[in-house]
Amino acid sequence: MSVTRRIPQQGFPGNITFSESIGFLARPGKGDELDAVFFVTAHEAGHQWWGNMLMPGKGLGGNILSEGMANFSAWMLTRECRGDEAAQHVLREWENTYANARSADSERPLVRTSGTRPGDTSVTYDKGGWVFVMLMDHMGRDAMLAGLQDFIVQYRDGPDFPLLQDFVRVMRTHATDLAAFDAFTTQWFERVVLPEFKVRDGVVTGPRGEPPMWTTTARIENAGSGQVTVDVAVEGEKVGDDPADRVLTSVTLGSDGDPSAHATIEVHTPFAPVRTVVDPDTRCLQLRRKLAEWKP
Repeated sequence: MSVTRRIPQQGFPGNITFSESIGFLARPGKGDELDAVFFVTAHEAGHQWWGNMLMPGKGLGGNILSEGMANFSAWMLTRECRGDEAAQHVLREWENTYANARSADSERPLVRTSGTRPGDTSVTYDKGGWVFVMLMDHMGRDAMLAGLQDFIVQYRDGPDFPLLQDFVRVMRTHATDLAAFDAFTTQWFERVVLPEFKVRDGVVTGPRGEPPMWTTTARIENAGSGQVTVDVAVEGEKVGDDPADRVLTSVTLGSDGDPSAHATIEVHTPFAPVRTVVDPDTRCLQLRRKLAEWKP
């Protein structure tokens, strides 16, 4: 689906303007703080592609191709320049903002987001950026970037200006598993879903055997919506600056109320477990992330 009306440009090609409210007076981030100066600059630079070179159509979901993709581009640059930890911090910031700003009763799917409803700003920027990140995780980096290049080439000179449905159609031509791609895009672009993970009935036994091994069992639940496959990590004690030892497993969970909304894990570790956490690498948008862990 394409339309021939443009949305207004949100920046002039080759120029990035700042005001006091969007980063001009912001201080560089320290520690776990979001580096607003870096990120705002990266986001506005992203508009040279998403909003200028690629002009979205004026219609439902169109602005997500500008603001959501500019956020995605800024996240990509953050990961490239600042590393995985900084990139995960950006996603957690978006997730917190979206969870607090969304209006669950009136939120529409990304393809039908108008920008006029309560919470639509966070849906456009934060959820939009998150879903594009998850799409790349789903497709793979090379396929995602090839699809984005193809999309810009097809639409940069008009005469039509694309909406999210056009984006999905072009990206589908670069997917290797069409059924999985369709399931992902239907869920995240055409519906409103938000998982909420919980760890129940955790038990640690051991050590037993030689070498000594510990066993962690727990029930992992999705108290929210959507069907997702998510990693679960059993972690050991963190020592100094070294990352904690951990063993990963994965579970596929359906929506709350479905028989598939819960799964039981049994994980064996050569270290004493101190934490079981769902989605340890921040790969799935979710509600109440701080509650998605258990400590014995």
